[in-house]
Amino acid sequence: MDDVLVTGGTGHLGTDIVRLLVERGDRVRVLSRMPGTDPDVLGIQGDLATGSGIREAVTGVRTIVHAATLSPAAQRGYFRPVDFVRSPPDVDVDGTRRLLDEAARAGVEHFLHVSIVGVQQSRIPYLRRKAEAENLVRGSAIPWSIVPATPFFWLLARLHDHMAGKRVWLLPSNLAVQPGDSADFAPYVVESVSGGPGGDRTCFAGPEVLSQSDVALQYQSARGIQRRIVGLRLPGFALQASGPQTCPAGRRGTTTWAEWLAQH
Repeated sequence: MDDVLVTGGTGHLGTDIVRLLVERGDRVRVLSRMPGTDPDVLGIQGDLATGSGIREAVTGVRTIVHAATLSPAAQRGYFRPVDFVRSPPDVDVDGTRRLLDEAARAGVEHFLHVSIVGVQQSRIPYLRRKAEAENLVRGSAIPWSIVPATPFFWLLARLHDHMAGKRVWLLPSNLAVQPGDSADFAPYVVESVSGGPGGDRTCFAGPEVLSQSDVALQYQSARGIQRRIVGLRLPGFALQASGPQTCPAGRRGTTTWAEWLAQH
């Protein structure tokens, strides 16, 4: 039995992580702006962006699973031009720094940071923030693990939901992706909690490498719609700026994109 704090514990991934930790008998607390009502979880009201509640949340815990993040594009389900210029640092950078500082004071023994594949190579502002957060974790005196994953199916579905009303879909034809199910990733995170501090852990991805057209066609088939897909080749600098979105040698989930769409 362990005392574990989960940030982002009310999100898609965090909910599954919390459930698995509770099922194995850990004492789990969740730091969030709106604590839930699960009697098996200690909800602590707080905000990484302001620092409120962090000290209370980390006191007495041995392990922190830091799954909180802030991507405006993911929240709204589509990109705006500003997303390619800047991304707020409040949660991913400033919040991670505050959490690490309080964790060090509290004597936390394992700081597990959930990240994204390719952030160190990407030039996309949100992913640059995630890279900054990784660097803060690596530079901390607290024993740490970083567990990266490729983008999740729920995000792809949200982005495509917002495209559904458009008659023509413009998509990059030469950008390969290997998305996965966050529910498949959660057991790997919990396994990494059990394994203790492990530094940079093997990345996680879904079972298939797909083109953007494959992703869109399967989405349209599952939703019973038909839209024209126009493939555009990204120039080399744009591909490089996007960073790698596959993890061919990493841990693989078992749920395919088509299976996930059928279930959701």
